[in-house]
Amino acid sequence: MYTLTRSASLTDYEQVARSVGLDPFRMLRMAKLPAGALDDPNIMISSDSVGWLLEESARLSGQEAFGLLLAEKRHLSNFGMLALLIREEPTLRAALQSCFRYMRLHNAGVQLWLEDAGDLTLLHVGVNMQGHHGVWRQAIEQATGIILRTLCILSGYTFRPVRVSFTYEPPSSLEVHHRVLGTAIEFSQEFNAIVCRGRDLDMAIPEADPALHREVKRSLDMQLANLPDEPTQQVRQIVKMLLPSGLCSVDAVAQHLGMHRRTLNRHLATEGESVTTIINAVRAELAEEYLANSKRRLYEVAELLGFSSAGDFSRWFRSQFGKTPSNWVASYRESKAPPGPHLQ
Repeated sequence: MYTLTRSASLTDYEQVARSVGLDPFRMLRMAKLPAGALDDPNIMISSDSVGWLLEESARLSGQEAFGLLLAEKRHLSNFGMLALLIREEPTLRAALQSCFRYMRLHNAGVQLWLEDAGDLTLLHVGVNMQGHHGVWRQAIEQATGIILRTLCILSGYTFRPVRVSFTYEPPSSLEVHHRVLGTAIEFSQEFNAIVCRGRDLDMAIPEADPALHREVKRSLDMQLANLPDEPTQQVRQIVKMLLPSGLCSVDAVAQHLGMHRRTLNRHLATEGESVTTIINAVRAELAEEYLANSKRRLYEVAELLGFSSAGDFSRWFRSQFGKTPSNWVASYRESKAPPGPHLQ
């Protein structure tokens, strides 16, 4: 089952693609996406296909900040009905919590969650691409740029993050990154996140209307009630949070969800999953993401994935991918090498 996103995720794609020398409609055909997605923001399309489209557009054009170019001029209206709700929330934190709750009505391929760390709060940004593994750099940067821009708009352009962190290596040029995200950007970190002061999220949203908020929330709740429950997504998010601690287990995940492990696995079984298979799948996805960053040592990747040693990680990796981590890295770099001159 593939995750879906509103075609609003492709807002400005045609203009940005042409600006970097790509034929946008040819690219859509390659991604098996309908051309109408560029005109109607409410078509539900595969988030996997959108993720692939962004990565391939960046690769073919050589524009490493392709996703950020799409995020640069986004408006609240891009969120559709969700924009009306978050605009009427009392604070930035409340607006983010509404995004967490209703995001799958807009883009089920994006995952957001907050983590308090003393005086700082981490707004984690992840992507959930069900059809493929890999490093979805463009989708992560697009989502990060859109969320940061949204916080700025809601606050009347007074919100400023402490920094923005990414797990992968920096691009060859940071011009677009600095323009869209600011100058405090760190790469080769342990997480993809917008880092801010916790108190800044309690900033009031000017002119919020509680009455309008209630009406919009009622409408979105009705839409959400018509969607099937997705315990898999909740478990994936918890697994990502627990893995670095080395305490990620079936019991620990069930405890976070407030249910018995047998009850949780029974719910997951309806989707052909279990906590164990999800832990393994998330580890595989994160392993690819971390290994794509050549600055990470093997023991660091092992720790981030909850393994007790680099040897345990290497054996597990080979059983999953049929090759050693170093061989995987070599193959990945070869596949991401820019192509030669091409004709549009």
